[in-house]
Amino acid sequence: MKKFFKIIAVIILSLLIFFVGIFKYRQYQANQVSVPLNAESVLKIGVDEMLESLAANMISNPGFYLKSEDKQKLKKEKSKLSSSLKIPASLYLYFLQNQPKTAIFSRFEIKQLKDFETFLTHTLGFKVVKRPNGINFASARLGNVVICYNNEAAAIVVSGEIKNFDSVLISILKEENFVKLGDSKFNKLKDLTNHIAYINNQNSFTADFKDGAINFNADFLTESILPAAKPQHRTFNKESTASIWLNADFSKAAHKTYQFKNTTIAQDSLLKYYKGYLDFEWTNSTPQTDSIITYEYNDDFEKVEKITLQKRQVPNFTLNIAADANGLKSYLSRQKIINLDSGTVNKSVFPLYKAFVGGDDQQLYIGTTENIKVNENKERSTDFFSLDVNFRKLNAQINITGVNRYLKSFNKLEVKGKSVNRHQIRLDGKLTLINENINSLYQLLKDF
Repeated sequence: MKKFFKIIAVIILSLLIFFVGIFKYRQYQANQVSVPLNAESVLKIGVDEMLESLAANMISNPGFYLKSEDKQKLKKEKSKLSSSLKIPASLYLYFLQNQPKTAIFSRFEIKQLKDFETFLTHTLGFKVVKRPNGINFASARLGNVVICYNNEAAAIVVSGEIKNFDSVLISILKEENFVKLGDSKFNKLKDLTNHIAYINNQNSFTADFKDGAINFNADFLTESILPAAKPQHRTFNKESTASIWLNADFSKAAHKTYQFKNTTIAQDSLLKYYKGYLDFEWTNSTPQTDSIITYEYNDDFEKVEKITLQKRQVPNFTLNIAADANGLKSYLSRQKIINLDSGTVNKSVFPLYKAFVGGDDQQLYIGTTENIKVNENKERSTDFFSLDVNFRKLNAQINITGVNRYLKSFNKLEVKGKSVNRHQIRLDGKLTLINENINSLYQLLKDF
């Protein structure tokens, strides 16, 4: 019996070594990829890392993943997504110089051309145009996705701006003016094992899909945000639906304006009054009475306006800004953002709810309750920025079917911001989901 167990142990160990070897080799192959010399930034998607995380979670929770309806759905979706492209251990996508900021490019090897073209026309519904030189083009009806391909590979662009990408895609397909990833300015990506990683000249972002949570962080350089040397913030209600605070100044920048319908606000004018701190807090709901205008016809068939009052629950929120409040109120009044006589925000600027203006000479308050009062107690912090959202309460309070559908799996979002040095900032975030045991990527894909 001992000999039997030893044999089983050797077999299992050998299989583990075999699969680890395959995993490492696939990673090595994926990292031999080349990227365009004119790439401004590169996004890496760790396919194998994601699959490894999902596989481990499936072993821990077989009952959840092996439901018959899920198996049938998964089989159907897998059939749809059978593109006949070679999917490497890591996908590399890039943003290019002199191209739209919303345009993302990539290149894939093709396993079987006939199956790939069937996928393009039947599954995606793309229009395919074949050219005599063997380079073909396929595009979505909207024109925002274009694929250039030959017998061996495909170059792809997904863009929010419609334009002619033909010459760029042909260069990517032929790998003209490319450089090995390891010899490029993005060589750091080779060593990152995150599920998602993004790098440009100054900034980086990573994210990982854990069991019941998504962890992410970002490092970026900035000259415009000046975090407080000794950050502090107001003490918030522990039952808040959402809160956000920032203890930082902003450096003077080129003249910039913000347009709100018929109103314009100048950035430098706001900074003139701003005193280095602001926060926003949403605590449950509050009742408001609105005037509803309808029209009826009188006995003379004349259209007559009818005003009725309607009481409804709206988010109870407060925006608090440390400022030369009198000067800021005067400026906002001149710009027709607020009405000093009524003490309200103009409906044309904020039509959703009735918003009131309050505060003193050092604080400007804007909120959905009259005679706004806030907790003025302060707490010290090692962070200069914080964002907290309770999605359970948010879903209960907004009650909008189209929105609730996509937020129903979310539990809480927490983001903290630290000053690394004078010009560098780091954000650390965590989004937890309702089901703490199931991989977060699977939960997101299942719901969307």
